[in-house]
Amino acid sequence: MIIGSGIDIVNIERIGQLMERWGDRFLDRVYTEQEISLCRRRFRPPECFAIRFAAKEAFLKAIGSGLRNGIQWTDIEVENDPLGKPLLCLHRKAKEVLQTCRIERTYLTLSHDRPFAVAHVLLQGKDDESSDR
Repeated sequence: MIIGSGIDIVNIERIGQLMERWGDRFLDRVYTEQEISLCRRRFRPPECFAIRFAAKEAFLKAIGSGLRNGIQWTDIEVENDPLGKPLLCLHRKAKEVLQTCRIERTYLTLSHDRPFAVAHVLLQGKDDESSDR
């Protein structure tokens, strides 16, 4: 059963401007140490940061509560499996929301084409066995 769906689009240049203006203050507030390390090694760091920002926003839209209830930006982390497939890794309050909402699986799709980065998150819950099919 689909519990939630969220999509977000980000202007890559806007993230680049935030990085220039606020530097590490912005990065440390929004991204985990692992995300910062990975994106800084990329050829175009703003693209890497923008796509992750879009993923975090898409997740917040999918759960329907945004940054309320104590969720922090760094509670939502984007990782990649060995083949490069993007995955959501949720920590602290974001992880609690998964358990509270009975979400069993998250799906994440990322794409970018300058000047935009886009992310889609789909949340799957356990099928209700008592419902009619």
